[in-house]
Amino acid sequence: MEKRSKNLISRRDTLRLLGGAGATALIGWRAGRGVGPAGKFASAVQASQLSCVVRPQLTEGPYFVDERLNRSDVRTDPTTGAVSAGQLLVLNFNVSRVSGNSCAPLTGAYVDIWHCDAAGSYSDVRDAGFDTRGRKYLRGYQVTDGNGAVQFQTIYPGWYSGRAVHIHFKIRLFTGSDETYEFTSQLFFDDSLTDQVHAQPPYNAKGSRDTRNSRDGIYGGGGSQLVLNVSQSGQGYAATFDIGLEGITQTDPPSDPPVISGAGVSGKQLIVTGQNFDGGAKVYLNGDKQKTSNDDANPTTVLIAKKAGKKINVGDAVTLQVRNSDNSLSAEYQFTRP
Repeated sequence: MEKRSKNLISRRDTLRLLGGAGATALIGWRAGRGVGPAGKFASAVQASQLSCVVRPQLTEGPYFVDERLNRSDVRTDPTTGAVSAGQLLVLNFNVSRVSGNSCAPLTGAYVDIWHCDAAGSYSDVRDAGFDTRGRKYLRGYQVTDGNGAVQFQTIYPGWYSGRAVHIHFKIRLFTGSDETYEFTSQLFFDDSLTDQVHAQPPYNAKGSRDTRNSRDGIYGGGGSQLVLNVSQSGQGYAATFDIGLEGITQTDPPSDPPVISGAGVSGKQLIVTGQNFDGGAKVYLNGDKQKTSNDDANPTTVLIAKKAGKKINVGDAVTLQVRNSDNSLSAEYQFTRP
């Protein structure tokens, strides 16, 4: 699978092409995905008529990498174990499917987020100011549950020259391995709150940002509809983003999602037990898909990840999930090898 966008351009090229108001030329265009020209919304339905809110699509940008990291806490770099410094941000999405004048929770949708760290660098890319290839911090996806909800733990983003503070997100649907729907946009923050957060370490080491929302060309393409309502929560911040999507033909949520009830290691094998495992079920270890087979005698209740056991040392605590071939996903299961 190609990890990076086929139409990848550098951040410097993006900013040069945008040129303030010229950014609208790049906003919201993706052939065959129901994305209209700049400033258009994903739906003509009036948001006031709905219990969910239809939002504008914005450009993907140059730094999407399809890492397929299934995890809710994206602060850790899985390759080094390092945790990105910054203020905790708990980010909730409520995703709905719009049909006529009604909304229904969208189950089984993949929601990706990615953004820069406190110093303004993205992971797993190379640019003029940094080379972070091989690292995977502040990236990840979750799959919406029966309420259309996902939650991420991340940090309040930093900034880089030419852009307001933002988080990228992408919502996709799949049938098997085939992508059937995609919606891509960006989230923004109130400038006064960013002033407060960025006055604190580690953000203040970079100095004051050079671009506020009003001067960001991408924000000008509909960013006012994408500003998060952020509140203080514990030692950090929290925000919930509601979005309604149109053009989705698949309406039935996956049935009988897989459930993990136990796990163990036998030699090199990781044995996962539970229920509702289908013939294409895969085990995920800390977000990474493992080579998996169904047990011959108990195919719907026992899965064998043949080489995953050797990745878990005695005393290691790991997160397990199972995904069926219809993309239904189990809840996270915490396993510590005795």
